[in-house]
Amino acid sequence: MRGNNEALQPSLKRDLKASSRAVVVIVLAFMLTLAIVANVHSVSKSAPQKGDFLDYSESITVNDGQGVYTGYTDQTEISGTESMTAVRGSSVSTYYSVTSQFSNNQGSSTANSFSGYFTWSSDNFTYMIGTDNQQGYSKPTYVWFAIDPSVAVGSTFYVLNTQFTVSSKNYSLQLPTESNKYVQTIEGKATGEHQRNDDYGVFTATYNWYEYFDPSTGYIVGYNYLEQDNGGYQGQSGSFTYTDNLYVTSTSYPLALAAAPPNLSSTTTGTTLDISAGLADLSPYIGVAALFIVALAVYAATRRRGKDDTLPQHSPYMPPTSSSSTWKSEINLGSKPPEQIVIRDVVKVNCRFCGTLIPSTDETCPYCGGPRR
Repeated sequence: MRGNNEALQPSLKRDLKASSRAVVVIVLAFMLTLAIVANVHSVSKSAPQKGDFLDYSESITVNDGQGVYTGYTDQTEISGTESMTAVRGSSVSTYYSVTSQFSNNQGSSTANSFSGYFTWSSDNFTYMIGTDNQQGYSKPTYVWFAIDPSVAVGSTFYVLNTQFTVSSKNYSLQLPTESNKYVQTIEGKATGEHQRNDDYGVFTATYNWYEYFDPSTGYIVGYNYLEQDNGGYQGQSGSFTYTDNLYVTSTSYPLALAAAPPNLSSTTTGTTLDISAGLADLSPYIGVAALFIVALAVYAATRRRGKDDTLPQHSPYMPPTSSSSTWKSEINLGSKPPEQIVIRDVVKVNCRFCGTLIPSTDETCPYCGGPRR
């Protein structure tokens, strides 16, 4: 028996050495995996910097009218800018400027421009002092031009008072400024209904709203808004569609180029189905899984016998459904009703404290609270 034990010792030593090497490989792979996962989850939002800016173009159209709105159309073309002038901690001072041109098929045409300053928080992305002329929204009111870029697919964020659900972190968005040019974006979607009671009349409006943001900075790249209004004007029934499309024309932050998405359409959303986006969102975890597979393969190769190891399977992740909202973005402020409505113009003056244009009839600035005189 002693002789047999001595004969087995070299083989036992080889097995122990092989097992030790396998354990070392698995431990190293596991440590590397932890480092990658920690790096993936430690990516923080990009802090706004002084000098950040975006110029944008916006187009608003009212058409497809029925009833009292049969044959009526109007168009508003807008150009604007948002420029970060100072950053103090999470407080971001911003200058904005908007120029709009309105016209309709009844021969009416008006031009308008306004500008001013406001402050927003990069912690929760809400307006702090003043706004870029956003009115009619309950507080907190979220800025429309930036979100936290670390949002995950299936999570939610707010624009003004509307809740969005992140549908992709790698959506290929085509910019109309250049043909066949696509950029990488974060896509969010909101659907809902609100009551319109304004110069157009009293309507129930249902909408689909898609927002697109730069994945590195969280600043906006563009949005598409489609609203169907059904109701009436001055006691007469009618309906129309309201579309609002915006995209950036110049930015201080570079936009990452992306490949054109597959030419597939979703019948439920009316948007391009981005299969590559879903795979890109999972790329860090695919790499983690690959490391484990390699480590297990090395370990299996060092063993002369043994059963195959398997990894547990996981159910596919289903994001929650988005909540409806009662408000829509009114960044434009350029829409007008049919020409037979007469609206009294109020002279506006600049607030001597924050510079925002306010009605001359106001005793205090509604944005910063300063006295007009």
